[in-house]
Amino acid sequence: MSRKGTPLVEMRDVSIAFGGIKAVDDVSVDLYPGEVVALLGHNGAGKSTLIKILSGAYPRDSGAIFVNGEAAEINNPRDAKKYGIETIYQSLALADNVDAAANLFLGRELVTRWGTLDDASMEAACREVMGRLNPNFQRFK
Repeated sequence: MSRKGTPLVEMRDVSIAFGGIKAVDDVSVDLYPGEVVALLGHNGAGKSTLIKILSGAYPRDSGAIFVNGEAAEINNPRDAKKYGIETIYQSLALADNVDAAANLFLGRELVTRWGTLDDASMEAACREVMGRLNPNFQRFK
């Protein structure tokens, strides 16, 4: 994997504090296309907080975010979605009464031109994502 060119996402000198306690302090991260990244650290190190800043759940106190080299104004999850950034949080419970595709698209379901759920498109997209994450993926439901 090459790190040449502009990162897909850049976070520069990002900080946030809660009640005077710095949860994230001047963090910079570059994410390149095709890269798989793990964010590691002790409990309370700011990992989830950093992701919540990127996804618009928390407003940063300082720093900047760039997407494809352009400054990105991400102040809420809707802003983040405009840049193709969405987050599934570790603490989010899955709906165990529906399949993987329904969970993946929960709250942002695809619809046909007639306004009905587009189950076929959601299942195809889910299979594609799962195939990228695990090429040996077999079981869907």
